[in-house]
Amino acid sequence: FSLAVGFASGFLFSFNPVAFAAIPTALAYVTKAHEPRRALVLAGAFVAGMIATHVVLGAVAAYGGEWVRGVMGRSWGLVLGPILIVLGLIWPGWIHFKLPWFPLRGRRAAGVGGAFLLGAPFSIAVCPICTPALLVMLTATAGIGSVTFGMALLLAFALGRAIPILLGAWTVGWLESLRR
Repeated sequence: FSLAVGFASGFLFSFNPVAFAAIPTALAYVTKAHEPRRALVLAGAFVAGMIATHVVLGAVAAYGGEWVRGVMGRSWGLVLGPILIVLGLIWPGWIHFKLPWFPLRGRRAAGVGGAFLLGAPFSIAVCPICTPALLVMLTATAGIGSVTFGMALLLAFALGRAIPILLGAWTVGWLESLRR
């Protein structure tokens, strides 16, 4: 039952305003193949990056279950509370904190490998509506402590999220292949 709920959550949470804006943008970036088959291959690699990230998160949460239980005690709140207060004061600009800056050079994600690597951060960072469901699943996984269950639950969630992306990629590839 929990796997079905995980899959349904991933599928349903994929239909939100943020996803409606982010998924087509990511798909247009990934599927610049101009033919449906190549677009589907690149989208498959993108989705594989998402799925791999979710499965690894499930395994890490399950392995860290005992640690999370120990951290959730009162002593963790005494450490985390002041850190969260300082971060809360930095956000509106009441406290200025300069971080070292390292110049980064970005490269266009090209090919199947680039699409896979682009899917990894997309799976976590782009869906703020999905994050509460993801956190609930990670917490349940950590509480149960079963690596197999954690990986299966997050795999079901990722597969639910993958269906709209694959359908969108196929559609984008098909539309790009049309002649004027």
